Amino acid sequence: MKEIDVRGLSCPEPVLRVKNELDSGEEELLVIANEAHTVKNITKFCEKLGKKVTTEEVGLEYKLEIK
Repeated sequence: MKEIDVRGLSCPEPVLRVKNELDSGEEELLVIANEAHTVKNITKFCEKLGKKVTTEEVGLEYKLEIK
């Protein structure tokens, strides 16, 4: 599972990074984010693609597992 760190990035950069990884053939991703709206945008995007997104809040950060 490839890890992507999108902490501190402004929209739409986090979604574009996830899109690029999925377009390159990655099937599973672990995304680390620190903004709730980033989590919402990535989740919405991935679910439109038929991906399952599991979110875990760890302190002030979020871990999204995309499968």
